[in-house]
Amino acid sequence: MKTIKTSSFLFIILCSAISLSLIGCGGSTSATDDDGGGGNNGGGTGEPSANAVGMESQSFTPAEIEVEVGTTVTWTNGSSVTHTVTSGTNGQSDGMFDSGELSPGETFTYTFTEVGSYPYFCIPHVNLGMTGTVNVVESYGY
Repeated sequence: MKTIKTSSFLFIILCSAISLSLIGCGGSTSATDDDGGGGNNGGGTGEPSANAVGMESQSFTPAEIEVEVGTTVTWTNGSSVTHTVTSGTNGQSDGMFDSGELSPGETFTYTFTEVGSYPYFCIPHVNLGMTGTVNVVESYGY
């Protein structure tokens, strides 16, 4: 009889452990998938918003984003070196926007008011391929 009680007890513990691990997986997936209902904000979940660009090492992350007309894009220098956000191509500014030097932790914002494709680069790191593009599309009014 003692063997039956011990194996029943172990069975209950095993089932409980499996149940808890499944519950934990489910909770983590829904938190990761939840971006606050879409749109151009992060919804407070810790997810980056659709209008945010990071500067890490010698790259913009993501390098290309799509936003609706009227969206303000925020670039954040998350690296340990100075970067810029300068509109233009091939290291040549087109004069549309320029953040100036951004120290680690600093941000730069720009509001896009017209449909189009807007390339930009980091002055100190353009030769290392630190470039990006903001593609601005019509607002769909969702």
